[in-house]
Amino acid sequence: MTEGTAPNSDLHLSADRILAACYDDMRRVARAIISGDRMNHVLQATDLANEAAIRLIRANVQHVEDQGHMLALAARTMRRILIDEVRRQRAAKRSAPSALTLWPDAEQNLLIDIEDLDRALEALGGFSEDHARIVELRFSMGLTVEETSIATGIPERTVKRRWQAARAWLKDYLNGEPATHLG
Repeated sequence: MTEGTAPNSDLHLSADRILAACYDDMRRVARAIISGDRMNHVLQATDLANEAAIRLIRANVQHVEDQGHMLALAARTMRRILIDEVRRQRAAKRSAPSALTLWPDAEQNLLIDIEDLDRALEALGGFSEDHARIVELRFSMGLTVEETSIATGIPERTVKRRWQAARAWLKDYLNGEPATHLG
C-alpha cells in the first residue's frame, strides 16, 4: 500500500470505474427523464447526470455489484436531485411548478408527483430491494425487461412477475391502501 492510500481504495476505484462505464447511460436516462416528464424547468439533462455522478463519487459508494446496480443507484440519485431542486424552488417561490413524472406503466399516461413516487419507492424498498431495483431500472432508467434481466442477473420471467407485482404494490400504496405484501 502506498502512502496516502486508503485500505479500501481498490473497492472505491472499482466503483469509480463502474460509474465511468455507466456515465453515457446516465446521460441518456437524464435526457429521457427531463424531456419525457417535461421537467426541463427543474434542471437540464447534462446538469442532472453530472450532479448524480458527483453525488455518487462524494458518497464514496463502495458496495457496487455491477453496472446494473450502479445504474439503479444513479436513478435513485437523480430522483433525489430532482426532488431537492423542486423543494428548493418551492421554498424560493410560493407558486413553484409541480414536478410530475409519468406513472411507471406503459398502458397509462398518468402523471404523479415525483415526491409521492419517491416515498412509495422507498417504502417498496423496505419490503423488497429486488422489486425496488427492478422498478428503478425499468422505470427510471428506461431499461427493457431483457436489459433489466441482464443488469440484475434475474431471469426475464421473474423480472416480468416482479415488475407487475411492484406496480400493483405502488398503486395500492399511492392510493392509501395498506400495502403489506407483494403479489
